[in-house]
Amino acid sequence: MMSAVERTPARERVAETNATLSSCCGVLGEITLTDSAVIILFAGMLGAGDMFALMTTSLLPLLNGIGVIPMAFLASRIGERKLIYRACAVSALAYFLAAAAPFFGSAAAAVLMGAILLFSGCVTGFIAGWFPMLDTFLTSERRPGFLSKMRFCHQLTATLFLFAVSCVIGKTPSLSALQGVLGVAGIIFIGRLLFITRIPVFVRTRQAQLGVRDGLRAAIGNRALPGFSIYMLVLNLAACGTIPLTTLYMKKYLQVPDNVIILISAITLSGMLAGYLLGGRMLKRLGVKKMLLLLHVTFVVTNLLLFFVGKGGWLTYGLIALLLFVYSFAVAASSIVSSCEMMGLSAPCHKTISLAFSGAFYYGGFGFSRLLTALLLGSGLLAPSWSLGTLKICHYQTLYLLYTGGVIFAAVFLLIVPAVFPKEEFAV
Repeated sequence: MMSAVERTPARERVAETNATLSSCCGVLGEITLTDSAVIILFAGMLGAGDMFALMTTSLLPLLNGIGVIPMAFLASRIGERKLIYRACAVSALAYFLAAAAPFFGSAAAAVLMGAILLFSGCVTGFIAGWFPMLDTFLTSERRPGFLSKMRFCHQLTATLFLFAVSCVIGKTPSLSALQGVLGVAGIIFIGRLLFITRIPVFVRTRQAQLGVRDGLRAAIGNRALPGFSIYMLVLNLAACGTIPLTTLYMKKYLQVPDNVIILISAITLSGMLAGYLLGGRMLKRLGVKKMLLLLHVTFVVTNLLLFFVGKGGWLTYGLIALLLFVYSFAVAASSIVSSCEMMGLSAPCHKTISLAFSGAFYYGGFGFSRLLTALLLGSGLLAPSWSLGTLKICHYQTLYLLYTGGVIFAAVFLLIVPAVFPKEEFAV
């Protein structure tokens, strides 16, 4: 373990550079394995149905939400760095196990799910230590700019990777081709740990060593933090199932070629790329209140437009790509707002537990959104088709309507967001 050093502008820039490089490697791997068309197509080739395929994209955010508080407590005991190092090492092993799933024959789908489950659990440990580590060298003034830059870079890396994959694998890729994609992404993922080891350890004010109960009591007593956290839970629950649902909609109903699906997935990531690049600037210019209202409008309109998209050729593919670009832009911008607010509202004396508390709500909403979507598709509760005038509506399109209503309902919770309605505004 490196010895602690005093913060200087030069050392802070070194830390920011290595954190960005680490993020580029790590997020490329995460997206490929848990949040892209690659893993949905890979799971489908192993015999997975809609529910199973969507669950592969829900496990990571779901475990982040459930496990980040216990992992934060562990981080406060053994240190963020030790937890990060161990989590990165084991998650890399789990990644290669997922890529090797086809070698297990009839148990391939179960091995894939188990490997993603282990990977997701380890990434939860990484996240519990990641934000507190960033807080050791990020000032409040540099947070929006750095988070935008870092996420822009890691999204650019993932986007270029998927663009390259869509060009190489062909219209109907084989199982071994997708397996090779996962293997390459797994090798790149190892860079997450390598670059983190190059981030200096900075001298900082010692955090209070709180147990889970005391830490949660302190976070809840913060008042401003729970209000924002509950809002993000409800918003993510309503908004975060759209992108993976659209991948299934294209594959199973619209019958879009696999390489086009991956190309659209890359375009979707480029929307996040733009969102990360501009999200910080938009936040500075508009403020939290106007930014959140704009995001709500974007989520509602985009889901409604996706509801009306039917079968067609390249014009339809282009329209879906455009809508997913806009939607992912809003998702990325939303994450910039949430990260800045969570870091800003968390008390310095127990930053790790406070960030984990808010992160549990944020990632929990993200994961449960996709899990709920998977269960609805797999349970048969949704009618296979129904008519709206002359339009025949399938169960995938029904979910777009449910998402639209959910985002509108989530707007009610803006009333408990401190940046939107500060307490003093209610004073009589």
